Amino acid sequence: MTKLDELDKELLEIVCRQRCKFYKEGQEIREKEYQCGAYKILKTMIQEGYLTLDELKNYSAKVIKASLP
Repeated sequence: MTKLDELDKELLEIVCRQRCKFYKEGQEIREKEYQCGAYKILKTMIQEGYLTLDELKNYSAKVIKASLP
């Protein structure tokens, strides 16, 4: 079982579960390497202060809104 920190849990909810067509529920528990390149980039940007979770949530909401008919 993979141990998730709080940032991983937030990213999984904001990005993977809501936006990723390739994510399968529980994947982070079953697989040791569940993080794709985009996930790793976003996590690093947040950890290094280039992006906040609130900004990511806002961008995600814009993407969801733009994809609606």
